[in-house]
Amino acid sequence: MRATGKDGFLYSVRFGEPIVGGADVTVETSGFFKIKSKAAVGSGIPSKNPTDIDAVDLSADMIYFARAGQTLAEGDVIIPMELRKISFVTDVSDSSQSTSHDVTTQADVDTGLRAYVPGAFKERTGSINGYVDTGSDEQRELLKEYRMVSVDDGTNVSVWQSKTAVHHFMLSRAELVPEGDLELWEYFPVITEQLQMDKPLDGTQPFNFNYRVDGSSKPMTLYVTKESA
Repeated sequence: MRATGKDGFLYSVRFGEPIVGGADVTVETSGFFKIKSKAAVGSGIPSKNPTDIDAVDLSADMIYFARAGQTLAEGDVIIPMELRKISFVTDVSDSSQSTSHDVTTQADVDTGLRAYVPGAFKERTGSINGYVDTGSDEQRELLKEYRMVSVDDGTNVSVWQSKTAVHHFMLSRAELVPEGDLELWEYFPVITEQLQMDKPLDGTQPFNFNYRVDGSSKPMTLYVTKESA
């Protein structure tokens, strides 16, 4: 399937209470889960396809799509991920960069070409763009990084001091696909690096921020076979 912009959405992630495996414990509702731990023997968490020689099995801190009825053995602990569609977003840019190192020596002179080796690290950066939305909880969480925020609910006034945070997002690139086809998802935990919230004289008020993907939180690209509704 050739995905278009209308086939996917950006969601914020809220982590729920861990589900602890054991006798007769099963996943009640299909969805995305973060693995907290995995049983050393007899785990109910799916194993890799044995024909995929270069692949590895799922492990702690990774994300996967668990299907309703899946059993969880003692030692399996998974954390449900609640996905909330973000109301203010219009578009998402995503760029990946690699590094290389020049290792050219005199042995390469005859080839006329420089020799390179790939660097150990990759980086992903981008921006998320949209509009100011006073009803967006996600937008409020982003603002808390850059300024003190108070919320007056008519009875109480709560104040948050500004502090940094890792924001957990899920981006569906091909979500609206036929049953049995492959959905394409991105789990990307990010830190923000710049936030812009202009106020023009007329027209919409833009809300944009730049991000950098946090590799320590195990970002993943997930291809998932579409279930029946």
